[in-house]
Amino acid sequence: MRIRDYCASDFEAVKAIHDATEIDYRLPDLSSPLFLVTKVLVDDAGVVRACGGLYLQCETYLWLDRTNWASPGDKLAAVQALDGVVMHAAWLRGIECAVLWLPPGMERFGRRLVEDLGFVQDRPDWISFSKRLGA
Repeated sequence: MRIRDYCASDFEAVKAIHDATEIDYRLPDLSSPLFLVTKVLVDDAGVVRACGGLYLQCETYLWLDRTNWASPGDKLAAVQALDGVVMHAAWLRGIECAVLWLPPGMERFGRRLVEDLGFVQDRPDWISFSKRLGA
């Protein structure tokens, strides 16, 4: 077994592996420059047996003063304006996806994320994990 960089000729093998999983998501564009790393594991016969990659996304943060500096409607308008500018700036830098982890106890704000800010809830039965890289 060896690990090497993914190349376009690996696509059909990776697609077949992906399709066989029967998991409910579309195979992403592995040639996208937003895949910072894409590697394949090949066996001794040169057959692709696994593929792993890292896709660049932005994690979304919001810090909002919870005092009475504005009405709830004005606060929402301010958040919408800030969201629009921040997301557009990320898009101009080539980012196609922003993710957000909503903490427990903030479920009501989740409705605002969907109805007022254009987020969608991703795979509600999936559990999110993260990994810090480096030393």
